[in-house]
Amino acid sequence: MNTRSVPHVPERTCVGCRQVAPREQLVRLVREPAPGSSALRVRADPSGSAAGRGAWLHPDAACLDLALRRGGFARSFRGAVDTGHVARDLENFEPARTWNR
Repeated sequence: MNTRSVPHVPERTCVGCRQVAPREQLVRLVREPAPGSSALRVRADPSGSAAGRGAWLHPDAACLDLALRRGGFARSFRGAVDTGHVARDLENFEPARTWNR
């Protein structure tokens, strides 16, 4: 019997395609109050440790489109959120990764 254990790799589900992937392959998104409004907006979480509920998304335009079309953000954040600037925020956050829109 082999006593070595396989290291644990945290996994999360993409809110767009609903596929499970290692956490380091996904972008964490959080909700926060929108400036000058009582609405909540979605923004990228570069540290991956902002307070509150997070949603995870592949850095791929197809997953973003699926999340927007299927209501993945509202489902993940358990309520309505403003996703108007999320694509721009993600392009600024992930320029080195395979983010394509």
